[in-house]
Amino acid sequence: MTSFILALILLALALAGVVVRKTYYYVPTRELKRQAERHDALASGLYQAVAYGSSLRALLWLFIGLTSAGGIVLLARAAPVWLSIGAVVLLLWVAFYWLPASRVTTYGARLALLVTPPIVWLLNYLHPLISRGAPKIEKRYSAQAHTGLFERADVMDLLEQQGRQADNRLSGEELEIVKRALSFNDHQVSSILTSRKEIKTVLANEIVGPVLIDELHKLDQLFVLVKDKPKGTIIGVLQGQKLGLMSSGQVSEHMDKTVYYLHESDNLSEALHAFFVTNCPLFVVVNNFEEYVGVVTIEAVLRQLLGHIPGDSFEQYADVAAVAARHTKSKKPNAVTEKTDETTPEVVE
Repeated sequence: MTSFILALILLALALAGVVVRKTYYYVPTRELKRQAERHDALASGLYQAVAYGSSLRALLWLFIGLTSAGGIVLLARAAPVWLSIGAVVLLLWVAFYWLPASRVTTYGARLALLVTPPIVWLLNYLHPLISRGAPKIEKRYSAQAHTGLFERADVMDLLEQQGRQADNRLSGEELEIVKRALSFNDHQVSSILTSRKEIKTVLANEIVGPVLIDELHKLDQLFVLVKDKPKGTIIGVLQGQKLGLMSSGQVSEHMDKTVYYLHESDNLSEALHAFFVTNCPLFVVVNNFEEYVGVVTIEAVLRQLLGHIPGDSFEQYADVAAVAARHTKSKKPNAVTEKTDETTPEVVE
């Protein structure tokens, strides 16, 4: 009878060890550390032991292995064979299937916090010894964790799941940028260009005066294409914003005479590369017949990549005082507050 009771105690301890191990690793170690730094009570307590890394895992598996083995041996001696086999099967199912798949409970959390001080005390002495062999054994005999990702569609599904996750801390904007970056090369220049019908053109011999300047400043487009004659070819690009009230002469005197081209079938990575190579913010887009079909700007490419142009409405980058003044206001450091509701996963009562 004594052996039977002792066997049940050892098996109960083995299950408790599984519960404690599951509670310690209910979130990845990096996230547990972040929660501890935010003064989450549960995370702060658990991280004291989890910080020992592979030494803690080795100690827990040693405890689970010894108690379960001892319990099974004693049970086999004290109980009938059929009862021993049934108990072993039940133990294996509960310890290695049901408990790992279940959620962290309040009782499990309390148990883990209760045993953490003695575990930390024990590891303080055993860690120098265990740490010599545990990482090597873990690396050799533990299967490398698979991400579960095989292609881009899997990453997109993961991002969708991340957006629905209750404890997600990635903003919708950040998730959208990652999605756009993954699909960036799926788009061609033809999908983001501004059609030739929407582009203002001027003649090279037109006189720069108040009428033309006012007309150009009212346009939504920053650049105007310059032609040699009404149905002629493009010979330059004029940036209307650079013309002031005192500007005079002909358009040809103010235009940039170098014109850069992209093909409508180029993907956006090729367009982005062209912008970096030429440092030109505007390209004339042509088709297979070298016909002008529209223009594409670096702004349009970045909008496709990021969804918007980041930053505020500040435009005085040529004014050193204005640039410096943006950062002169003192910024108070953010106080560290307790956020247990946002970071701690659901604990079942």
